[in-house]
Amino acid sequence: MFNQSRLQTVLAQYKKDFLEKHWEEEKYKWEAVKTFQDNWDIQAKDFSDMLGRSLAKAGNLLTSMNNFPAGMIIGFAKAAPEEVRSMYMDLFDESKDVYERIGNFKKQADGLLEKYGNGAKQHYQYENAITTYLWLRYPDKYYIYKYSEGKTVSDELESSYSFKKGAYKENLRSFFGLYNEICEELKKDAELVHLFKSQLTDQYYPDPELKTLTGDVGFYISHDYLQQGNATKENISSKNSDSGKDAGASANIETTGHGYWWLNANPKIWSFFNLQVGEIQDYTLYNENGNKRHVFQNFIDAKAGDLVIGHEANPVK
Repeated sequence: MFNQSRLQTVLAQYKKDFLEKHWEEEKYKWEAVKTFQDNWDIQAKDFSDMLGRSLAKAGNLLTSMNNFPAGMIIGFAKAAPEEVRSMYMDLFDESKDVYERIGNFKKQADGLLEKYGNGAKQHYQYENAITTYLWLRYPDKYYIYKYSEGKTVSDELESSYSFKKGAYKENLRSFFGLYNEICEELKKDAELVHLFKSQLTDQYYPDPELKTLTGDVGFYISHDYLQQGNATKENISSKNSDSGKDAGASANIETTGHGYWWLNANPKIWSFFNLQVGEIQDYTLYNENGNKRHVFQNFIDAKAGDLVIGHEANPVK
């Protein structure tokens, strides 16, 4: 259950933004599904080549800064094609419990990393990547899972679904349940459905069940909608107290839509002094041992447009 009026408010803005800018930026998702559907063949002789072609348009979803699930699984497929083939056969077996299949895929990836990782610390085959594979294979049933997105959408829509760190199976159930409810509401919105279908060509998956559109609405809520300053004050204040931002920052966020962060940098690792104007400094959410960084939720809550005060630690200070 969730607040229907909140969703209608979001959808009104979503429809305003859809043709102006949103579709152009996000249409690759439907193209990614179409590409996967056109190329997937579990019995392919050259399994790694087939897998690479199937995932070719999903780069934005399976490759990001310091996160390379597509590259790793394709690399494993080159080294051990039959093992990876078997992993996907099991993952896509709809006669089995989906949560068990996801768990098994992760465990099997652990074994592949140990045998074929060549010293790599991560295989990146976690819930987000694995549900992406499920969505590409069964786009009329699944969504791409992200903990931070699901929690943000749940909070903004005042839903009854709960999300707790580390409760993977329960979080997945909540995510799928919430998005299924949202999907049913989207199907009732004739204006939205017409708007979406008017943009479809043969290069895109038609999305008859609107599952990909539902996932896109969730993405819109957790990114564009909140960045436009549309979040409720109640949810913003709650987020601030949970994420460790100071009280002064929360008052400013309610009026400007920006967050404020204090960032400490160890000059032995990287230095503010050495950064050029416009240069990007990346930082992983997990350390080299695969453990979450200190105050992990802050990395999730930080958004584009937030302001950062940088402090360079000893010996520079």
